[in-house]
Amino acid sequence: MPFHRRLSILALLAAIALVSVPVFAASFTDVPVNLSAPGALFPTNRQDEPTIAVNPTNPSLLIAGANSEAQTPSCANGYCGHYWNIGLSAVYTSSDGGATWTDRGVLDNSPGWVGTPLYSIGDPVLAYGPRPSGHGTFSYANGARAYYSTLAVYQYGLSPYPSTPFKSVVAVSYSDDDGATWSAPVIAESRDNAVNFNDKNWITVDANPVSPYFGRVYVSWSDFRAKSNIQAEPIMVSASTDGGISFGTAKQVATAANPAGGGNGRQDSVSRTGPDGSVYVAWADAAKVLVAISRDGGRRWSRPVTVVAFDPIDDPIAGTNFRTGDPDLLLRLGMNIGIDPRAGSSTLYVTWANKTPSGGQIRVSTSTDKGLTWGNPVAVSTSAEGYAFFPAIDVAPNGRVDIGYEAVRVVDPTTVGAGNAAIDSWYVGKPAAGAWSAPLKVTSVSSDPAVSAQTTFARQFWGDYTTIVSSESTAWFVYTDGRNGSTCAAVDAYQRGVGPAPYPPNDCPGAFGNTDIYVSVIQP
Repeated sequence: MPFHRRLSILALLAAIALVSVPVFAASFTDVPVNLSAPGALFPTNRQDEPTIAVNPTNPSLLIAGANSEAQTPSCANGYCGHYWNIGLSAVYTSSDGGATWTDRGVLDNSPGWVGTPLYSIGDPVLAYGPRPSGHGTFSYANGARAYYSTLAVYQYGLSPYPSTPFKSVVAVSYSDDDGATWSAPVIAESRDNAVNFNDKNWITVDANPVSPYFGRVYVSWSDFRAKSNIQAEPIMVSASTDGGISFGTAKQVATAANPAGGGNGRQDSVSRTGPDGSVYVAWADAAKVLVAISRDGGRRWSRPVTVVAFDPIDDPIAGTNFRTGDPDLLLRLGMNIGIDPRAGSSTLYVTWANKTPSGGQIRVSTSTDKGLTWGNPVAVSTSAEGYAFFPAIDVAPNGRVDIGYEAVRVVDPTTVGAGNAAIDSWYVGKPAAGAWSAPLKVTSVSSDPAVSAQTTFARQFWGDYTTIVSSESTAWFVYTDGRNGSTCAAVDAYQRGVGPAPYPPNDCPGAFGNTDIYVSVIQP
């Protein structure tokens, strides 16, 4: 029975509109972003959780980031985990519109980071805005400034809290040379104690010259406020008015209270600004998407507005076992917000992955009144692509909406291992005045998630998100890719519960665990 008829039988079409026929043709090229060292072994060969930003004054200049284990020793020394004082937040730059990339290593290699008490531990997010022009003003006449938000930890022995040496903070660096060098990290949070642990940071810049808050930088994150990560966990936001040199007192935009039974899943915060200077922070709160709004540059915030209640996707997706959520936190990964940047526009979009009888489905809800109310969800993916997850969204300067996501097709949903699953990346778009296109596959080679693994080998690992960024004529979708990796029978057996713990140098091919960062350069 066709997919749309099954949904009709289940009485879902009253709220869900399906994708339309294509409204514009699109083409793409997919290219590697990172440079894997020849012969690198697991986990040195692992990259994931990518981010990307485009210079608003010159769209041929892009910066990408990712979690990278490139400086982590391989398992050959008898240990496959993380090490103190080894940075994980990588930088990649392109000067030709994303056709080729330079791997610049981790932030910690930049002179601005050397000698500071922090080292980067991933969850990177990038954003561009104008450079400061003095006296609290900003101008693109001075060029564009890039910002890199990352989690960071005090180097071994330097934590101000000896009882919690692995103390996570939200750090921000800026670059005035399109990612070649970076400033010293600045801690964006203002609440600091021995037990709070910060996670899932995001950064955005008010990049609209007509906004009253032009150049203001906003950082949001989840603030775990107890030793157990299933206790109080509000969303926090802080702002910088001086180009990232300092950040003001963080504001709490979500309650810290726990629902009955503990765990709340307040994660995936995403901040964006509108053309009038409004700033929006959206997040996933268990099985809801909420958004808080500030109309005065982040000084005051509205009560959270419910965008939608959704059905979280499976963790793991049957036939795979990479992470798509965290049952202990009621967390489901993959939610994003985009805002029409055109002057006078009041339109916002939120996208997320929703579980349906046919698998994961990417949906979008639209607000035309600056986030106060939201329309019925629209499905932009179909079951033909597989089980969809990890959506990303951006809105181009001309109002075109771009969405990228990944989807996995499985052979046998009752098992995991080599050859059982294939992941591809997909794109859908919508002109400013028009309907959603049909999904376009934007990977030329599929990925087997069985090439990936956590450092404990208990599960596969594909990261937690993807990112897309748009210009007038192009969309760049960046994602984790496993086409250059090898599967390992010993790891498959261990994950099925029928084999002993593996030791990759002896038990696996050399390319096992190799996941790279790829970008699809899309011409809508």
